[in-house]
Amino acid sequence: MTLHQLRIFECVAKHMNITKASQALRISQPSVSQQMKLLEQEFGTQFFVRLNHGVELTAQGKEFIDAVKPVLWQAANVENAFRTHSFSSKTDTLTIGGSHNFSVSVLPKLLLPFKRKHPTVQFILETNESRVIETRLLNSELEIALITNPSHCTDIVYEPYDEMELVAFCLPTNPLVGKKLSLKQLLEAPIVLKGGGRVQGALMNLGYRMNIALQCETSETVKAAVVMGMGIGILYRNGIAGRLDTGNLRLLNVPELKEMSVKSSIIYDRRKTLSAVAQEFLQMLREKRDSTTIVNERSNRIQSLPLH
Repeated sequence: MTLHQLRIFECVAKHMNITKASQALRISQPSVSQQMKLLEQEFGTQFFVRLNHGVELTAQGKEFIDAVKPVLWQAANVENAFRTHSFSSKTDTLTIGGSHNFSVSVLPKLLLPFKRKHPTVQFILETNESRVIETRLLNSELEIALITNPSHCTDIVYEPYDEMELVAFCLPTNPLVGKKLSLKQLLEAPIVLKGGGRVQGALMNLGYRMNIALQCETSETVKAAVVMGMGIGILYRNGIAGRLDTGNLRLLNVPELKEMSVKSSIIYDRRKTLSAVAQEFLQMLREKRDSTTIVNERSNRIQSLPLH
């Protein structure tokens, strides 16, 4: 028996409806049903009778709700008392998580202007694998995060953020610019990429033999090597957006790379209410997502124009 289960039980007893309780708690309906089932199994009794349009408390359920109400009331008093003393410190800290690509190329750029707007807020950025980030989120060690490999946990909200498009890029003078290439044709040209990363692994799994001119440790090194004329770079698009805007680099038309794109998600715990600063950061992420979509569409149109 957990405090979380008791709160769900109280809400179901209040609304006499699983769906209404799930909406009030911001928890999925299956999760509410599962927690009630676990609670009944623990005590070896039935607390609810399922009806066509809701639920009804059994005699044992009525006794149980009367017994747990004082517990929930006392827990609420304790939380309110300690929140009063720690409110300023809690709201002055925002802990954000991100999978590796986001923590390097996306989140620091977003946090900089947000920090200027909120100079008293302490920001903590954690980097890890997506599954670890999700676990830390559910343990209340993070408030909000950006990940690429969701587990689709019912207690987490997943909002689409961006599609991390895998792209090939080169100098504007490269003779392959403007041509439609197969992946095999691309990999026969000198390639510059990050060694040991997901991109290299995915390409190797396809069985193509790669003409690797240079393996780099960071995305910045890959871009620098391409600018120096060492070959064609392969990275996720968000890592080279600035270079594309200035015209220093051009995208190559390789349709098969688009099939290797990775979808990313904004995540937060549906069981908890985000702090005010986290809600504002979430809104900024949504606005950034929408503006990025517009910019990418415009860039695609420009990149498709032939050079004169």
